[in-house]
Amino acid sequence: MSGGPPIGIFNQLWASTGRSDREPFETALEDIRHAEAEDFASVWIGEHHLPPGSHGAFHGRVPATEVFLGYLAAMRTRIAVGTGVKILATNSARRSVEEMCTLHLLAPGRVEFGLGMGPTLPDSPESREEKASRFRALLTAILDYLNRGREADGPLMSLAPCPELVGRIWVAARDEPTLAFAAQRGLNLVVGQAEPSRQQGQYIRRYRAEGGGGEARGARLAFVAETRAEAEAESAVATEIYFAALGNKGYHAQAIAEGRMPPTAPTPRERRQQLDFFVGAPDDVVALLNAHIEETGIERLDVMAQLPGLEPAAVRRSLTLINSEVRPRLRLPVRVMEWSDAQPSPSSKTRRTQP
Repeated sequence: MSGGPPIGIFNQLWASTGRSDREPFETALEDIRHAEAEDFASVWIGEHHLPPGSHGAFHGRVPATEVFLGYLAAMRTRIAVGTGVKILATNSARRSVEEMCTLHLLAPGRVEFGLGMGPTLPDSPESREEKASRFRALLTAILDYLNRGREADGPLMSLAPCPELVGRIWVAARDEPTLAFAAQRGLNLVVGQAEPSRQQGQYIRRYRAEGGGGEARGARLAFVAETRAEAEAESAVATEIYFAALGNKGYHAQAIAEGRMPPTAPTPRERRQQLDFFVGAPDDVVALLNAHIEETGIERLDVMAQLPGLEPAAVRRSLTLINSEVRPRLRLPVRVMEWSDAQPSPSSKTRRTQP
């Protein structure tokens, strides 16, 4: 079995404290080579700037995504490459656009850009509302540079404008003003791995209500083996590492407080359920992903295949099974879109694929 809607992979290059930086790079490059051979459409790479944690923790290893993606684009011939997400809080709008346009020149037609602001840290002097407002200001400047090569009446940047990249932007937005901004400026929307499906569906419905006609894209952590027992056994260590880092925290703590999740997760299966880590045989993961697609309304799926504690060979077997046994049965809408300067046509429509 093969075919089905195009899907991508999403790699955070997470690695446990104590592993060298080179190891996850080499593993990720081999995973991506395998994904391209298996006909995955794209790969997004996470950007991270947080320092290593204590023993047993893990952290992302790519602080400069365009550098990694430029190398990757040269090494691979077909797969699209994207930032997942590019953190604008650490950069100026002008510098961000220079990096985006440079990557586009190196890999024309193969670049995608998830743009966000990164997490708000507990000791940040900036409120969530202030940070969201700054995000919209940066996005406005980025659109000016892409369309006109300059911000307001400022100096021109050294590269020519790249208006065709506007339609290749997916905004990581959660607050209503930024969702409205993305909708009104014709930008796509991306929701990540962290939030429960119900919450992500609320963001996408608000984006649509504000007139958003772009693509809604999302990611889910998935691991597949021939049988459920094999999948659970091979993911057992990864489950405990992941839950120790993120269990009962953030969005999931909020869901527990609101009664949408049980207050405890005593078994591995319950821990995976809390963190939306989809594990099982192909039939199991098809059902979980289709339920997620239905609840959220996403139109494009990126599979997170790599997690500390998963053996590289098992990850690649999982990718093969996802492509051959899962992808053909995903009920993702297929966007029928006319592109002009990479901007979606107002007449763009979607239809849902049949399993």
